[in-house]
Parts: sequence; C-alpha cells; structure tokens
Amino acid sequence: YGLVSRRGVFPLSFTLDHVGPMARSVGDIAMMLDAIAGHDAGDPGSSPAPTHLFGSELKRGLRGLRVGFVRRFHEDDLPADAEMVAAIEDAARTLESEGAKVRDVSLPPLAEYSGVQRVIMLSESWAIHSRWLREKPGDYGASARRRLMAGAFLTAGDYVHAQQRRSDLTAAVDDAFRDADVLLVANAMDPSCAIDDDEAIARTYPRQARNVFSLTGHPAIALMSGLSKAGLPLSIQLVARTLDEVTLLRAAAGYERATGWHARRPQI
Repeated sequence: YGLVSRRGVFPLSFTLDHVGPMARSVGDIAMMLDAIAGHDAGDPGSSPAPTHLFGSELKRGLRGLRVGFVRRFHEDDLPADAEMVAAIEDAARTLESEGAKVRDVSLPPLAEYSGVQRVIMLSESWAIHSRWLREKPGDYGASARRRLMAGAFLTAGDYVHAQQRRSDLTAAVDDAFRDADVLLVANAMDPSCAIDDDEAIARTYPRQARNVFSLTGHPAIALMSGLSKAGLPLSIQLVARTLDEVTLLRAAAGYERATGWHARRPQI
C-alpha cells in the first residue's frame, strides 16, 4: 500500500486501494515496479519511503531465508480443495529444498480479516459512489451496484470499530515477521475456473485469503504453483514486511526458478 501512485485510478476504497503490476515473470514485475513506484504528492496515501532497485536480489537465492507458513487459513478457516492443499504443501517443500527455513506461524482467524476488510471497503465505497449510484445507477453493472449499495446500511460506528480492529490485525501480521522474512499463504482455496462460468466464480471467489493483505497493506505476490486436473492454474501467495518488496521478489524469484511454472503457456 502506498508504493505506487493511485492518481487517475478509478476509486473504490480510500484506505484499501493500491496499484500493483501483473506480468509473466518476477523479473518483469521488478522492472515494472522500478518504472512506476515512487512518491506522488497528488496521492494522499503515497508513501514517502524511498524506492529501491526492486530486482537487486532476484539472483540471491533462498538459502537462509526464513519463511513463515500460515496454515490455518486453508486448513481450518476455509478448508481448501485437496489440489490446492497439495500445491501449497509442495511449495513449502520446494522452498525448503532451495535452502529456506520453513516454520509454521499463526495469525488471527481469516474471518476476522475478511469481516473488517469488508466493512471498511463497503463504507468507503459508499462514500465515494453514493452520489453516482443515485444519479446514474444504470452506469453500474448489476453485480457492482448490488455490492456497493450494501455500504448504505453501515453506520459510522461500524466503520470506526472496523478501523480500530484493523490496527490489531495489522500488528498481528507485523508480529509474525519477528521470526520470518516472508510468509507463505494460500491464495484462492479452489482451483481456477473458466472465466465465463458465473456459477463457479460466485461460489469460489469469496474463498480466498487475498483480502488479508489488502487490509494490512503488506506487499503480497501471487505465483503459479501448479495445474489443476482441469489444466487451469493453482497459486500461492508470498508476503513480506511493509514496503519490503525487494525481499518479497527475491523469494518469489527463487521459487520461480525452482519450479518453472511461469514458463508454461496455455495452448490456443
């Protein structure tokens, strides 16, 4: 959060919105961040922290890197599909085989992060979009309109309490980094589905752990970690300390080299 300017981005949530690149490789991500990261006085959420050469440690490898494995999200809170569980366990073994030290770490329940994130997002999105929703509701798709209007039913007290709890939940993630350099976390809890399968999307999209780090602001990267039986991608998340994208990309690059999943291409 705050690394890349949001100026010009269509807004959803004042304190959650952030910008990040998508690319075919970790090296490409690093180059994109070198180009787009930096302080912008025109974005009140922009970080004053200096930026770095984000690819400076891509070739350093994983030896000695401390990895905290967050199991509870996919084992207890939202039990993941067996294929996803196998992929994330395999990722942990791969990181260990490359010299990382993997140990389990604990975080508060996923439902707490998801609930707080949802209250903040809906409250802020209603504050941003309420006028347009009243004046031009037809400019929104039915799904977006339905989700945004839920914010009208939240109170100022709901929002304040959520922001207070957010501080505690963020501190819990910070605390996990006392004994870890990066965290290994589930991404989605189910294998990818076809993009035009509306029923599957509605069923599987809420089953994820991405909103945890949208709430806390820690940098996270999603990496392909295999293929499902249907031939669609499986994925994991790696997470680092606030504004420590250099270490995050080092870990991601090490995993990428060890697996080669990024080199796979769908047949068209």
